[in-house]
Amino acid sequence: CIRYGSYLLSNTFSNIKKIFARFRLRATYGGNPNLIVGVPIMNDTDSNLQTIFPRDLAALQYNPATYQGNLGTFSVATANGPVHRSYVAIEMQIMKANGTAVTPWFEETAVITPTQAGVQGRLSGNEMRNHLYFATAPGNANLFVAAKKNSITTQLPVV
Repeated sequence: CIRYGSYLLSNTFSNIKKIFARFRLRATYGGNPNLIVGVPIMNDTDSNLQTIFPRDLAALQYNPATYQGNLGTFSVATANGPVHRSYVAIEMQIMKANGTAVTPWFEETAVITPTQAGVQGRLSGNEMRNHLYFATAPGNANLFVAAKKNSITTQLPVV
């Protein structure tokens, strides 16, 4: 489970904790701020790139020919070696399990990742770590998340 203050979120990606977020395309780049998609994100501290899937972009009515937030194609280091992927600027907001916002909307660079067969989760980027505090505790499987540092310390169990 993941905790946002006193809120618990579920865990489904083989013992990797997930966070709920909302994506939208930036209006300043030609996106529609009223089109929003809710997504689960794996909190993977080894990842520094936010994953976005083509189905997310389709729901946001992304048009690569007109959206000015296209950032080009770059080489991405993966466990299987380097791959070339396109990047896009999006806006993101972290959510509580009850649907209320934990963070304001913030800009994130997302790598467009083709959907693969089987369970595939979105990896987390760095930017959310500029808005939230994360902690774990020895012998405890929970990931603790809070918008303020003192909220994290009050959640941690005494061991």
